Amino acid sequence: MCSLRNFPLALIALLLNRMHWKRGSTSLKSTRQVSMKNKMARTLCLEATLDKGRLKISIHKPDDVIWSYEDIAAPMDRIETRCRKMIETLNRATGEGSAGYSDVLTKLKAVGRMLCDELLTPDIKEDIRKTGAHYLILKLDDHLVHIPWELLCIGEEFLCQRFNMGRLVKTRQKIAQSSNRVLTRPLKMWILANPGGDLAGAGLEGLEICRCMDRMNQEETVVDASLDSDVTHDEIREDIRNYDFVHFAGHADYNSQNPGESGWKLPGGNLTSRDIHKMAGGSAMPALVFSNACQSARTEAWKWKKDVKDDSFGLANAFMLAGVRHYVGTFWEITDEPGSRFALEFYEHLLSGRTVGESVRLSRAALIQEYGPDFIGWASYLLYGDPTSGYFDQKEKTKEPEKPELATSPNPAKDHTRGKWFGSSENTAKSTKKRDWLAPCLAILGLFFLVITGYYIYKPDFSRPPVDSETLKILQAQASKKRERIDQLFKELELIAASPEALAYDEVPSDDWTSGPLTLAMDFDSQRCFLHRGKEKLIASVIETQILEHTRVTLLERISLDIILEELKRANSKLVAPKNRLLPDLLTAKLILFLEVDLSESRPFILMHLADTKKGSVVDVLIEPLETDQPVLAQKERLSKNLLEKLNNLYPLRGRISGVTGKEVRLNIGSEAGIKIGQRFRVTDKDLTLEVVSIQPDTSTARAEKEELTLEKGWRVEAI
Repeated sequence: MCSLRNFPLALIALLLNRMHWKRGSTSLKSTRQVSMKNKMARTLCLEATLDKGRLKISIHKPDDVIWSYEDIAAPMDRIETRCRKMIETLNRATGEGSAGYSDVLTKLKAVGRMLCDELLTPDIKEDIRKTGAHYLILKLDDHLVHIPWELLCIGEEFLCQRFNMGRLVKTRQKIAQSSNRVLTRPLKMWILANPGGDLAGAGLEGLEICRCMDRMNQEETVVDASLDSDVTHDEIREDIRNYDFVHFAGHADYNSQNPGESGWKLPGGNLTSRDIHKMAGGSAMPALVFSNACQSARTEAWKWKKDVKDDSFGLANAFMLAGVRHYVGTFWEITDEPGSRFALEFYEHLLSGRTVGESVRLSRAALIQEYGPDFIGWASYLLYGDPTSGYFDQKEKTKEPEKPELATSPNPAKDHTRGKWFGSSENTAKSTKKRDWLAPCLAILGLFFLVITGYYIYKPDFSRPPVDSETLKILQAQASKKRERIDQLFKELELIAASPEALAYDEVPSDDWTSGPLTLAMDFDSQRCFLHRGKEKLIASVIETQILEHTRVTLLERISLDIILEELKRANSKLVAPKNRLLPDLLTAKLILFLEVDLSESRPFILMHLADTKKGSVVDVLIEPLETDQPVLAQKERLSKNLLEKLNNLYPLRGRISGVTGKEVRLNIGSEAGIKIGQRFRVTDKDLTLEVVSIQPDTSTARAEKEELTLEKGWRVEAI
């Protein structure tokens, strides 16, 4: 049984009754090698050394006793500049979300081809292109570790997509001899999840990995896993040698100027690379460390200095020098949910008996399948260590690891009913048979007031028992606590912002024709399946982008409302100079789009409830099938088509001509209503079209396409 030490009870409760799992058949074995015969046939070594601006590079088989190398010029300044720009671009794209991925893959391939041309000779490229090998071992010297060799691109394929890859490094650093780790049943694993307390996804990742280990132990104890959340720098240094595997899910710092200060972020002080390096030479370190954090394997060239004895060049360098056999980390920043998905896939494959290198490659493939190749998080991961090594026997080599078995429903359209706020007619006796999914309470803001409402979605699931009452109480308590915090923040902001007189405003004259601002908040917090939570957020992001591009809607942030209010409170404190304060001027949400994703294997679909807050009712319910064999980004038009049509038809953009100057007219609507430059309007009951040439917040200027018709003030217009 996985030991949960110092781990929040609420996070543990969130995982209850999430999914059923099937267990594969595996057994433990000490670190093993693929048989020598298979290894020779299936493995290539790419060896590279830099000496005085010249690159000595060769490709050979592991059992070759002699091989040739080629000596070529290496323009390292140009190569290093390209590498740095590539990492900066990828970090920026990750920060921007789906909007930043549109052309990143194309750029990544272009840089990968350029690096391939600079680093590999035509003969070596041809050997790689023709080989039938499954494994590619990179044997690098310490001048070349900062180059993303895994992303060299030959044709349309990156090396890391085709091969099970790992890095072996020769360095001028002094290597202290550590004791060899003897692996015995059961393997001991330490899972350090969300030590900073601010990455809920990392906490759930730790719980899911713990559950994964428990499934392995149904017949016999194969992995003895311990899960910690509240852990300090000193505790890790004291206890890390007691474990065979260590998994870290949290924040990491990368310091390019002083790489020895790079490390894991922990309460009370970071565990730095320099700290880890100091552990070299003692008793045996863990065999495998998976550092699932941003830039946890990024490094500069390892520039050795004779007079510095304990210098290190980042986390990967420090752990390998300390005696770790396999280190998995990331080259650039990663997002929460896809990173967790990669880790879970990795352990599923590793526990099924696959090698470490193959587990990394298959996890990349899973992310590409889940999020599409344009979502470049799959390319961030790399492995230090022998990729042909594994830790478990594989009894059924052709069998893929079992995935979570999600409950399916015969009729998705009837599985989700409208919540009580929107007039659900479910009676209490019937609802006890259903699985209750508690969606987070959404805040609907006035200028300085808040209406909080709850929304529940019920899904029949007779294959599993309903959520137990204790779990439901915890979820309800969390929602209630957040609601109370938001209420309190609003009260404090009201006191700070202004007197009651300052809250007075001029009432806008009533006009049944003219459109006002159209605001929408989206709720997409999933309670269904942790493994697919990242996909739900990607789908939500894609739909948000389509709404912004093709409608007049203004999207409001509601998921992180408490964080926004907290920042507004700070911005108006006495510690901030008056000229720098931010007076709150929040918008109300006219519409709320509740989004749920059901990824049942037989028939995945997206369910969208569009609710009008003023009317207090659901405007429409849309169900869109989700194709599992296509990336989400490739389905964006189809998934959002009906929703966009509904928004444009139900909430058209209308206004009136408020002034006429020659063939130009002034309209009484502007950017606040959603007008865009170049937008065309038709004049009702007239054969006349207008095109917008300039906009202001509450007015706009348009030009008539026909000159023979006299324009008049008061005419009604509607967007085409």
